[in-house]
Amino acid sequence: MHDRTWYLVRHGETEWNATSRMQGQLDSRLTPLGREHALNSARLLVRLGVDSAFASPLGRVRETVAIIQAEMPIAVTFDDRLKEWSAGEWSGALHEDIPRRWPAEWAAWDADRYGYRSPGGENFEDMTARSRAFLADAASVSGDRVAIIAHGLLNRALAGVLVSLTPAETLDIRQSNDTVIRIVENSGAPIVDHFRGAEGPLPGLPTASSSSGRPGTRSPSATWA
Repeated sequence: MHDRTWYLVRHGETEWNATSRMQGQLDSRLTPLGREHALNSARLLVRLGVDSAFASPLGRVRETVAIIQAEMPIAVTFDDRLKEWSAGEWSGALHEDIPRRWPAEWAAWDADRYGYRSPGGENFEDMTARSRAFLADAASVSGDRVAIIAHGLLNRALAGVLVSLTPAETLDIRQSNDTVIRIVENSGAPIVDHFRGAEGPLPGLPTASSSSGRPGTRSPSATWA
């Protein structure tokens, strides 16, 4: 097996990220800070080198892709399987309002954040199945350095498949809008590191414990896309 490098890029900060509103597969525009995030990611990808690129078709990713392409002209293939988690009825709600408006459903989700589906939405098992199918098809793409521009939760699922993570390890990933995860597949164990604000590499995956120093700490805005 030849080495292949995957860059998992998250879209820049959006208006709903900034106001802690659930996006899921709905959309809001990038903020000025979000455009700066996208530009930093673009310049990092230029420095690292990219042979092929895939992206979610949602609007906030398309905005990010346009900024990346202005710095690094490269064809990007949009794939529906790279869309963010479907939040179902929670889409568009303020994070702080969800426990009040859906108390029983919130309690069930809080008890099983990997397997529980929000009302009318998906769970991590669904996103993992989408990710696995996408990666199986993308494995045949030409070039050794592949960028995937997508979303916070979907990128967790992709990393989970690429690195063979447990559900708990997958949930522990925290990818901020200015973080790019790099996973190098080879004949041995994958080599994993990440860049934050175009600086790095920093060892391993970005996680709740590495960023806060308090394993298991959860913040809705950090946990959700």
